[in-house]
Amino acid sequence: MGLREGKEVTGGKEVTGAGACRGLRLAAVGLLLALQAAGLVAAGLAGGPMAGPATDDRIGVWLMTDGPAAVQLEYWPLGQPDAPQRSARIMTRSAEGHTARFALDGLRAATRYQYRVVLDGTPAVLGDLPEFTTAPADPAAPRDLVIATGSCSYVPDDPYADNPDSFGSGFEIFDAVAARKPDVMLWLGDSIYYRDEDLRREERAPARMHARWAGTRSFAPLQRLLRTGQHLAIWDDHDYGPNNSHRDFALKDEALEVFKTYWVNPGYGLPGVPGIFSRVAYGDVELFLLDDRFYRDDDDGADPARSMLGDAQLAWLKDALRDSRATFKLVANGSRMLSDRPSPDSRGGEGWHHFPREREAFLNWLAHARIDGVFFLSGDIHYTHLTERPRPGTYPLTELTCSPLTSRVHPRPRPVHVLPETLVTQHNFCTLAFSGPDGDRKMRVEAWSAAGVRLWQAEYPAARLRSP
Repeated sequence: MGLREGKEVTGGKEVTGAGACRGLRLAAVGLLLALQAAGLVAAGLAGGPMAGPATDDRIGVWLMTDGPAAVQLEYWPLGQPDAPQRSARIMTRSAEGHTARFALDGLRAATRYQYRVVLDGTPAVLGDLPEFTTAPADPAAPRDLVIATGSCSYVPDDPYADNPDSFGSGFEIFDAVAARKPDVMLWLGDSIYYRDEDLRREERAPARMHARWAGTRSFAPLQRLLRTGQHLAIWDDHDYGPNNSHRDFALKDEALEVFKTYWVNPGYGLPGVPGIFSRVAYGDVELFLLDDRFYRDDDDGADPARSMLGDAQLAWLKDALRDSRATFKLVANGSRMLSDRPSPDSRGGEGWHHFPREREAFLNWLAHARIDGVFFLSGDIHYTHLTERPRPGTYPLTELTCSPLTSRVHPRPRPVHVLPETLVTQHNFCTLAFSGPDGDRKMRVEAWSAAGVRLWQAEYPAARLRSP
């Protein structure tokens, strides 16, 4: 997002939240942690549990406690609770933000499981038990699938004021997303907002970065969504570092480790090429998750050879797209991929248009390689729309930009190449629903208000994303 919006995030009274009330809250938290460490008060579940992508026999599950605890999961096929399997026991520690990540192996394919969290030997009370479903034995088989998505999720500091003047508001949207019962929730970046004070004094910054994640993840309105479906995430500038940050961010290695602590993506980068990029398949739908920050040059740099993705990641993306046999190939990035400047004298926000040589070379390669089924996803800009770029001799490229979830809506949206009637200037989320038999698959894209009211829909039969 642009510099003006970044200043609103980091410079206002709402963000800094300093004063006597915060001091009392921090003292109370410190006392609670001391009592828990001494064994006088039992730790509780602070965030989650949250499931990651499942294969036919494995799934990862994340959770966070509010103090040190011995944590275990008990899980069983739906309707068979009398003989649960048990995970390894994990001790949550302050150095990892009291988080735990479980790998549940040896599961049955295409099976719905329920599970419970056991803290220090006592089952946590969650209301409805969380569930997950494993993939079919044939991982490439087409299946019905719903992916919910969105970006820019700002949670104000405690006491979480929710009003139209706050930078973050409209938190009912999390329950609205959960009510759609998506199989997957794809977070498109800016899932938290680091504040300026979080990143000052580098030796203390990692602890503050953990605290920012923990404060957001423990937010009560978020919990139902965290326990719904499977979750994937990429980052953009605010959950990577400062506003408009790029590869020169001094704490980028620390930011990467913290990001890994709070998500259960199945992979992060390549050996020798750190980052958050990876690919995840759900039947004939494959997601290519990009890292638009770790290798990014300054958007406003003068070198025409500057890059947003970096050579190694770009080579990986080309190889992955060429190798994929998926009907639908969803390329997800924090910044927009296909948009342009509204005019020669306007920046047009952040995006790949600031790296024209890299983008043109990739789009030319994509057309020459005749890669079918490509559809782009992005967030960042604080409004939603579909962008379409015609391509002579082949299918047009389309990008869904979906934003914001709870952050302030952009006051002056200026989308380029926007498809009619798809501009949304309110809190919203989007869904992509895949259905139909093999050979006649389709994707339905919909935008929804914070109250769960459908704002528009568009259909993309597989043939619409295919070279003639």
